[in-house]
Amino acid sequence: MKNNILTGYSLAAFDSSQSTQPQPVLAQLRQFILQQLPQAPRLTDAASKLNMSSRTLQRALQQADTSFRQLMCQCRHQLAYHYLQDASLSLQQIAFQLGFAEQSSFQKAFKCWQGCSPGVFRQRQQLAANRRRHLSGLHQPGLQVNYGIN
Repeated sequence: MKNNILTGYSLAAFDSSQSTQPQPVLAQLRQFILQQLPQAPRLTDAASKLNMSSRTLQRALQQADTSFRQLMCQCRHQLAYHYLQDASLSLQQIAFQLGFAEQSSFQKAFKCWQGCSPGVFRQRQQLAANRRRHLSGLHQPGLQVNYGIN
């Protein structure tokens, strides 16, 4: 597995290779893409890794009604969601980890995926987390003090 510059992130959350059954081609391809980022993999490299020709991989993708580019976008989106949960990561770091040459390219892609910028998405996630913490604190019993009992 390639070491990411962003420590603490493991592809184990996305790894389905621990199952005993053979993975479908799409699952293997997703795993390959996730392992290659931030270097954007090429279809020919993926086909070689999966022990098939590029044309065979293209046919498999076509049968699944998807494309290599769509899978790349899905993988980047999935990782972006997880990276944005960590407020210590800058948008520039996240863009780099996802294989975008420019932060503006990442922001444009993310806006297409989510309908808002990554900064706005991150703020909304933090507000929602704060609300959940606040609401869960309201339902906890308060500290009880018993006077005169040893």
